[in-house]
Amino acid sequence: MVGRHVSRVRALYKRVLQLHRVLPPDLKALGDQYVKDEFRRHKAVGSDEAQRFLQEWEGSTNLDTCV
Repeated sequence: MVGRHVSRVRALYKRVLQLHRVLPPDLKALGDQYVKDEFRRHKAVGSDEAQRFLQEWEGSTNLDTCV
């Protein structure tokens, strides 16, 4: 289960950074740093909070692809 969680987090992280590629350079840098900080901050949280974190970010990436 831990391996599955790690691969899900990595895939989401890569997807968010991939979505940032279309942003202007200054916004891309700001967004990338924000994502890195957020994922780093949530690295050692409990399973319930980690699940909510992933759901929120997955929802955000789904909204971005629809725009």
